[in-house]
Amino acid sequence: MEFIRIQSADNPYTDEFLELYFEAFPENQRHSEQAFKALLKNEDLFHCNAVTMNKKLVGFINYWDFEEFAFVEHVAIEPPLRGHKLGEKIISLTKESLSVPLVLEVEYAEGSEWGSRRIEFYNRLGFEIVPSHYMQPPYRKGEKYIPLHLMSDDLPFAAGNFEKIKDAIYKIVYKVG
Repeated sequence: MEFIRIQSADNPYTDEFLELYFEAFPENQRHSEQAFKALLKNEDLFHCNAVTMNKKLVGFINYWDFEEFAFVEHVAIEPPLRGHKLGEKIISLTKESLSVPLVLEVEYAEGSEWGSRRIEFYNRLGFEIVPSHYMQPPYRKGEKYIPLHLMSDDLPFAAGNFEKIKDAIYKIVYKVG
């Protein structure tokens, strides 16, 4: 398994990556294609990593590398390969390569099969729900904030620094004050 950082729309994996990105996440949970390509070009804190095996894209992980933590924005596996523990491997390798706590957003478990499954998945990898109210800002103007949980693999850090983490995510990732 190899992680290849995509830093421009000219990368040979960009088109295949974008296809999976748009398939895996609804419009209100992702950047537009234009905004995403601008991130690749202009945002040093943003790490878009194609995950390959034998030179074939199997998935990706996007994260923001802040000084004290990394915010995992998106993770996806190619549909035919889901259920084979590749997501666990990607998260584990990311945890090993970064020396800071990981933070990510998940849907509430109540009323959402996917939210429940994601929380269980991240729990198995050592993540816990941060016990503070969090609302995901919209990716586009005119859309609404979405109530989500933050989870972290270092709960004492995330709980103790919740406002700082939330402010960084809001200002840098979502561009809201």
